[in-house]
Amino acid sequence: MISPDTVLKIALKEEGYLEKSKAAYTINKDIIYEKTAGAGSDNYTKYGKEMHSVLPGVMDFPAAWCDCFVDWCMYKAYGAEDAQKVLCGRFDDYTVNSSNYYKKANRWANNKPVPGDQIFFKNTTRICHTGLVYKVDKRYVYTIEGNTSNKGILVPNGGAVAKKKYVLSYANIAGYGKPKYDVRATCVLGDCNADVVYLQQRLMALGYPLPKWGADGDFGEETFKAVKHFRNDNGLKSSGTVDAACWQKLG
Repeated sequence: MISPDTVLKIALKEEGYLEKSKAAYTINKDIIYEKTAGAGSDNYTKYGKEMHSVLPGVMDFPAAWCDCFVDWCMYKAYGAEDAQKVLCGRFDDYTVNSSNYYKKANRWANNKPVPGDQIFFKNTTRICHTGLVYKVDKRYVYTIEGNTSNKGILVPNGGAVAKKKYVLSYANIAGYGKPKYDVRATCVLGDCNADVVYLQQRLMALGYPLPKWGADGDFGEETFKAVKHFRNDNGLKSSGTVDAACWQKLG
């Protein structure tokens, strides 16, 4: 199943990985598979090496790797062919190009992120950094990023994979790419699974109230009511079922 849960689990597991120095890599090329050993600032990573093997004409190694990290997570989750469809174009380690693929596919949003979105950041001249959204609440967007640090500000070349959070109004957020997670199961009252978790996270991000315990994966009466409300607001047949048409409206 091509769902955001798959790629987010892979991305979050990489938290704490450090890029390697040229000296360490020269002595032992396998060190790039160690999480923290051989740390440096020369952009030698397993993400860059593996993605260069997949698409050598586009994915450089060594090179700045925030976008490469997102591509690698997608590649590991879905395979090369499907991952590039999910990304609305192809693998690309240049953030400007990656954002343009979403824009050309009409899958770009300036606000209202949801888990699984690809977040893009800007400096004074252009889009310069990217990561994946893994959680959203009323105030913050929570991300997992490569080539950054754990500081709560934009760090486009920090050398690590880190979890971060930003206020939703953070000025350096350029927007969000909406990957094509097109294969999702129909969800109905009584279901309890990962798709329901994602459904609940999307509903909350869009302002539909759920119980205080939030996204628990249990499609109960409160989730049913929220779905029905969402469907009515979006011109869908009145129902509590999350079918293909409802998933499409949810983004």
